[in-house]
Amino acid sequence: MHNNMTNEIRTRNSKVKKTSISGDEDCNVDAKAPQNESLLFWTSFRNIRKQETMSSRVSTQSTCTLSTCSSSEASVEAHEDWNEQVKTSETNTKQCNKKNAKTTRNQKRKARKRRRNRSRNSSSEQIEEAGKSKYVALDCEMVDVQGESTLARVSIVNWDGDAIFNTFVRVEGSVTDYLTFVSGVRKEDIESDDAMSFNDCRNTVLKMLKGKILIGHGLKNDFRALKISHPWYLTRDSTKYPPFLKPHHLDSNVMVPQKLKVLAETKLGMIIQEFGTEHNSIVDAVAAMELYKKVQLKWEKAIEWKRRKTNAILKRNMQ
Repeated sequence: MHNNMTNEIRTRNSKVKKTSISGDEDCNVDAKAPQNESLLFWTSFRNIRKQETMSSRVSTQSTCTLSTCSSSEASVEAHEDWNEQVKTSETNTKQCNKKNAKTTRNQKRKARKRRRNRSRNSSSEQIEEAGKSKYVALDCEMVDVQGESTLARVSIVNWDGDAIFNTFVRVEGSVTDYLTFVSGVRKEDIESDDAMSFNDCRNTVLKMLKGKILIGHGLKNDFRALKISHPWYLTRDSTKYPPFLKPHHLDSNVMVPQKLKVLAETKLGMIIQEFGTEHNSIVDAVAAMELYKKVQLKWEKAIEWKRRKTNAILKRNMQ
């Protein structure tokens, strides 16, 4: 490279020398030739170096500009990739939050169900241990005396379904129909020595029901036959409990009670009062007790609400 530059400088110097000699013939060229040649050589050398330096700077700037552009484009692409990753991450986070929320709802629902089951189990255990003696179920059977339904049999069972009172009742007057196909009562039953008089039976029943929660189906008819009453807040009649009612076949807005055999079959899976067989007051009382057990918590809450409302009304009336 240095040889090329030297040759180029000498060529330029020779041209300058010839031009200078042809332009001024009177000058003493021979005396000053070596000095002029050296000066021209180094002047040309510096000019060529300046040109190369300038060209290298331009080349470097252009290279830097290109690299800057490429790096800028790369940064834009990286930023776009980052935005896409952020969006994807946000979408995944939202989906995870939805799944977690759904899982939390399911867990809460299961927890509430477990608490209800525990409360029911604990309630049943408490009743079995201490309070079951306050629950009794009653059922009566009747005969027809000159068109009037008359008491012929009384059965009372406890919480466990064991009969704690079961007796036939002597009937005063002439029985026109024993209704045996329904009541299971026969002439020899109400005329036997074991049959109780009506007054003795009534007094015994009143003593047994005092302070008890009485359970039954159609207790209004039993009360009428026994000629007794019982506090409403201690009475659990399945013919008056709304969830056990059904719409009337003529007017769906009117709710009417269902038969005990239907409730026992649909709610308990029990088969009672089969067609062609006699009714049994003990079995009917047990079915009524089992129906109460199935809905005891809800039923008691409804009774408690009615008691509070009744007390509030009485308190306002007294003021």
